Amino acid sequence: MAPNTDLLAAAVLRGGEQCSAATARALENATGPRGSLDALLRSYIEFALNQSHLIGVLVGEPDQLPEKERRASRQARRDCLALWVRLLDEVRPRLDTAEAEIIVNAMLTTVDNAARTGRLGERPDIADRLTDLGTVLLLDEGVSTG
Repeated sequence: MAPNTDLLAAAVLRGGEQCSAATARALENATGPRGSLDALLRSYIEFALNQSHLIGVLVGEPDQLPEKERRASRQARRDCLALWVRLLDEVRPRLDTAEAEIIVNAMLTTVDNAARTGRLGERPDIADRLTDLGTVLLLDEGVSTG
């Protein structure tokens, strides 16, 4: 691998490891499916906002990786999606898998894009707003504005 590719591969690996560790910490003390989904949402938002540069690499650069690392990165993303979908299915069992995947992808894309958009990421209320939006997307419930 070329030096730039080595750096990119290391960044993708590091970002994936940090996201996995944040996920494990979030689920460690969560209670029940709804509590797990809430904890995972808050944890992912915190990770994305605090590590927006890594989100940019994880989302935007995997195609630049050598085949082995690209496959590993895509598998990690699929595993992450599967966890979200499994939890969402436990909370909303009437959703079919395809619909749950669309909902989760919409939520993750919204959080990722907000984190990567400097102006939005700098808002003091962005974590709360993303949590509200993520909750609405995932649970199909209104959020109290009071």
